[in-house]
Amino acid sequence: MSEQGDRTPRRALPPRDDDEFDDAIDDESPAPRRERWEATGPVPDAPAGPAGTPIPPPAVLPVPDIAPASAGRRFSAVDLPADEERPLPRRSALSPAATRAMSPRTPDVAEEAVAPQTRSYRKLFLGSLVALVLAGAVIAAFVLLNPPGSGGPGATPTPTFDPVATYLVQPADLDGVRANTTWEAAATVTEPDASTPAAKCLVPVLESETQPASTLVRTFSPVAGAAAGLLHQVETYASPEEAAAAYEARAAQLGSCERNTAWVEEGKEFTGLADEATGSTVVLQGPDAEYHTIIVSRTGSHVNIVDATQATEPMAVGSLLPAMADTFARQCTDGGTCPSSPAVTAGVPPVNETPGYLTGVDLPRITAGAGAWRGTAPTATVGSPGSRCEAMELKERPAGATTHVQRTLVMQDDAAAPDGFGVDEVLYTFATPEEANAFAATLAGNIDGCAERTGTAEVARTADLSGAGTGLAWVVTRKVDGSDGTVRFRVAALAAGNHVIYLMANPTPEYDFADEAWHGVALRAAERVTQLP
Repeated sequence: MSEQGDRTPRRALPPRDDDEFDDAIDDESPAPRRERWEATGPVPDAPAGPAGTPIPPPAVLPVPDIAPASAGRRFSAVDLPADEERPLPRRSALSPAATRAMSPRTPDVAEEAVAPQTRSYRKLFLGSLVALVLAGAVIAAFVLLNPPGSGGPGATPTPTFDPVATYLVQPADLDGVRANTTWEAAATVTEPDASTPAAKCLVPVLESETQPASTLVRTFSPVAGAAAGLLHQVETYASPEEAAAAYEARAAQLGSCERNTAWVEEGKEFTGLADEATGSTVVLQGPDAEYHTIIVSRTGSHVNIVDATQATEPMAVGSLLPAMADTFARQCTDGGTCPSSPAVTAGVPPVNETPGYLTGVDLPRITAGAGAWRGTAPTATVGSPGSRCEAMELKERPAGATTHVQRTLVMQDDAAAPDGFGVDEVLYTFATPEEANAFAATLAGNIDGCAERTGTAEVARTADLSGAGTGLAWVVTRKVDGSDGTVRFRVAALAAGNHVIYLMANPTPEYDFADEAWHGVALRAAERVTQLP
């Protein structure tokens, strides 16, 4: 009997006393010996015949030299060699006594072994069937109680990424931007079109030379209080390199603000906010002024544009920094510089289309709601006549100067402007700051002494200028030769590094810059010089 896979229960028989065999051997009675039962051994004693003559036992066949396939091993198609030791038949784990008990003379043992096995299979089958029925009932009940999409207790939502919540400013981020003001999102655009709001001075995203992979735009308005608005636009590009190029283009657009007739009141410089950032406070000079604080920045592959507006004064850039820092901190998880102690200071506006020189956004309008400044290209051919108090020919290069270049800005589209009204800017470059300072001092001295020297001029110094450059500003009034008429000039001369800036405008008493506005133009010219290539 094989030990492998035998499912018949084993029965334990009591140990057999060896003396029983000894007694059988030593007994001198004629009773036949008792032997263990073996498949090839003699059968037990046969009963005597009717005449008392013993019936001979059946002939015992000789044991074959090679056991058949069924005798003790599994069938194999390969016979063992004659001289090879054959494997012994597998033995049951039963004791010899048990083997003897399973002889043909004890068939009741085999019958008893089959019955429990049959019952075990039946119980196993019935138990499995019950378990399957119960499992099916549980699954059916769960599905009925929690249909797909019901959000039941077993539902596990798949995490989703929300770019609007991650990349855009949220209403809660604007707490503190303006005292006692609660902001709400007025509109959110994920697919811009021609009607999508855009920041002032900047071209709409659909007109940009390099198109971003995606653009999000959101506008905000205060729930109550004075009118105001805020726009946040996020342009996401395929790489930080593409975003860097787009940032430069956006900064240049802000620097010239060709889309609007605006005056850049002040530039803004940032630290600790993003990979790079710039900004300006801009005044739209309509009949009613409108103030915009515009910031362009880049965080990794994201270019951000913020335009905050109010009617009476610019929104403080410092109040916007916390909201921007919170937003950029979410964006920088994609890459880029995360905000760290962001700060802002007044600085030079973004570079314009003529680096180093004044541009239209640097000069305010004279008439509210009318006119626009247009500039000529810088030229080495200087033709400005000046105020005739400079005591030198401005068109000639002074001693020591390496270059002198003129650019003129002219007021257009203002019916109140005198013919030919504009501003001449002449930029002198010297080898050293000392030479520049010496020339500026000579020029200023000549203007200051014009009244005494000519007797036909009135000179009024309006300011000592200090900032990106240092110098003086004047109003000069001269008599017209051969008449009782006069002409009016605004003049400024500043030294900035190894450069000298000379400015001259030709206003009238009725159409003129305010003193403060003219001083601002002169200092802006000194700021622009720092952007020379």
